[in-house]
Amino acid sequence: MHELAHEFTSRKISPWGGIKYFQQTYEKTGLNECMKGLVIPQPRSNRGYEATDLIEGFMTSVVLGSKRLEHTGMLRSDEVIRQIYGWKKGMASASTFSRFFAKFDVELNNEIFPPMMKHLFDQIEIKQMTVDIDSTVITRYGTQEEARKGYNPQKKNRASHHPLMAFCDELKMVVNAWMRSGNSHSLTQCDEFLEETIRIVGEGRIGLFRGDVGFYSDKIMRLLEQRKQPIDYIFRAKMTGPVKSELVRRSRWYSNDDVIAGSCYREIKYQAANWEKPRRMILVRIPDNHKKSNQGELFEEYSNLSKYRYCAYVTSSTLPAVTIHLLYTKRADAENRIKELKYDYGIDGFALQAFGAMEAAFRFTMVAFNIMALFKQAIMTSPKHHRLSTIRFQCIAIGSYLARSGRKTVMKLSAEGKRRHFLQHFFDNLELLKPPYLISIA
Repeated sequence: MHELAHEFTSRKISPWGGIKYFQQTYEKTGLNECMKGLVIPQPRSNRGYEATDLIEGFMTSVVLGSKRLEHTGMLRSDEVIRQIYGWKKGMASASTFSRFFAKFDVELNNEIFPPMMKHLFDQIEIKQMTVDIDSTVITRYGTQEEARKGYNPQKKNRASHHPLMAFCDELKMVVNAWMRSGNSHSLTQCDEFLEETIRIVGEGRIGLFRGDVGFYSDKIMRLLEQRKQPIDYIFRAKMTGPVKSELVRRSRWYSNDDVIAGSCYREIKYQAANWEKPRRMILVRIPDNHKKSNQGELFEEYSNLSKYRYCAYVTSSTLPAVTIHLLYTKRADAENRIKELKYDYGIDGFALQAFGAMEAAFRFTMVAFNIMALFKQAIMTSPKHHRLSTIRFQCIAIGSYLARSGRKTVMKLSAEGKRRHFLQHFFDNLELLKPPYLISIA
């Protein structure tokens, strides 16, 4: 039997030396200085942790895979990470984080997070962006505030929260995010959320809003149409009785295979009962090869409904119908961002008791997500969209330790050959990173 002798060492060794990439990107954004001008709760004791240290510690633990405050304990003895950030007291305990987040409420969150997101987006050079609005369900298993029964397709009759999020399609970043009670509808507080989202990005920088059928609302469309600078939108329409009647009545369709083979299109002016004016609606008919029935339809005019899949989009854009269909299909990438936030960043974790505390943790997670998105696009410059789990394996999980070089403390990273060259390339790019950030959106 092979036996390997073992010994203990007092040398401070970390498995996470690559977190320096995250820390350096965060420093370059200037978010640490931005936060100093905000009303973030400060410690009451001179011996307490600095608020920015706690925020940095929390975001770092999120990037390293934490999904509960207790998971932050894995970094408490990591001297390398403490030196990377220059924290006076190192990583805080779970109880310290819990007390810190307990100081937040919804009003304070709304005062802190929009300026942070605006600060970040103001430094990115992009003239116009596409913003996708979406919501998701986070199932809860405790007695958290505002965890209520509502729409929950995976865990029926379970209490949940129903957050609302907005994403920039070109940058693959979160623009805004609110936590909401579990019994909220997709449209609950949506008008206020959109107004805040527009303030974050800035008037004139949103070229297109997209949303699924849950956001198909005259109120939302009027909000975008009646601005000083109207914003184009595409919303998927509900298949109501009147919309289905339009599908049945229309006989002239033109085909185009650019988006989906066999698709046919019609364009109409449609006015729902509660609308003040008609709007442009794009009707799309797609062959459904899975629908096979030997039974005839009771009414011949409805026979086509059994042969095709239909969808309808209401839009203020003047682009061709096929282009509208193509643009909407790209909205599906927002679902990928939500999956990434759930699986890699743990937004369904951190189930703190107080609603304001939980929302604060949720929104700081979004800030961490955006810092990593900036690192991926401005530093890694890879055409592929790497998940955080991949980046953690490739770039962050690097064995490291501290050593003295003259009067300086130096972090030694364990890498050789091609891997060393690969990692050094990122440090070189970080040296060049400064606002305004030029990000390729090709």
